[in-house]
Amino acid sequence: MTGRLAGRRILLPLLLLAAAAGAEERLTLPQPEGWRTLDNLVTDRIRSSEFAIPRSDGGTNEFDKLTFEWFAHELAPELDPLDVAGQLAGRIRDACNGARDEPVFAGMENGYPTVVRLLVCPERKDDSGGEVLMIKVVQGATGHWILVRGRPVTTFEQAREVLDADTIRRWTAALRSISLCDPESAEHPCP
Repeated sequence: MTGRLAGRRILLPLLLLAAAAGAEERLTLPQPEGWRTLDNLVTDRIRSSEFAIPRSDGGTNEFDKLTFEWFAHELAPELDPLDVAGQLAGRIRDACNGARDEPVFAGMENGYPTVVRLLVCPERKDDSGGEVLMIKVVQGATGHWILVRGRPVTTFEQAREVLDADTIRRWTAALRSISLCDPESAEHPCP
């Protein structure tokens, strides 16, 4: 993650409460310096927050995006994190020429089923450039939590690596540092 981490953990207010009564699940994460809120949406069944994060490898006006989304299980009760990640990858493939989808992690994090994937779009079909996304999908008790770290890039040839290994390591570590927890559950402890 870019910028220095403040070392303390914060709770994102828009995503703390799930729609079901009594649910205490929340995301915790280190707060990097320089975040800017771009958008927020809150309903009973969907919550979304989008932030701009300063890039460590760019100038003062270059940012990555970090999006947090939650949707209630009732909207898609049969989906597991692999299904949700697969649907997101399908949307990228449909919108891009030569898209790649690379698995990063599938397993349990803090007792929750979790999937992380790297999605690479060399060129969007609408000619608006390319993008690189790292997604993390966590299946909570009341809904799915989707975290997306993204960077728009100029159109590139498929063989070229658009993110260096260090950036991919930092993005992976940043998404790993964001965890879902439930202070009422010993199976999903909060830090």
